[in-house]
Amino acid sequence: MKYQLRNIPLLKKVLWADCSLGVGTGLVGLLWYPALTEFLGLPVNLIVIVATVTLGYGLLALRLVLQRTTSILFLRILITANWVWTIISVALLIFYIQNATLFGAAFLILQEVVVAMLAYLEGRHVYSFNGGDAR
Repeated sequence: MKYQLRNIPLLKKVLWADCSLGVGTGLVGLLWYPALTEFLGLPVNLIVIVATVTLGYGLLALRLVLQRTTSILFLRILITANWVWTIISVALLIFYIQNATLFGAAFLILQEVVVAMLAYLEGRHVYSFNGGDAR
């Protein structure tokens, strides 16, 4: 199956959002995890893991947004990874909600919503077709 991108300027804006949110969340989590542990009511290892994963997603989005020709393969990897992280985030919410502060619960819920929204919006820009050349 071949894939092609549509509305690349809008896709680049979504990728910038993914990059900004991922890198921002990742850096805040890695730099201030001791304070965040108490504020969010979440364990240090969870904060560090979430921060590392979101930083990785953000850097992949940055790579994609800076490419002259957006790699469909890497974009599809990012979209799939975002959907997988959404599912993992649901499990994290279920497992950690009871000990989280109000801010921690809000963070876990927002993580699901934002990552799913990014996966959906990015996925709207990739379509498959039979025959012809995909970029």
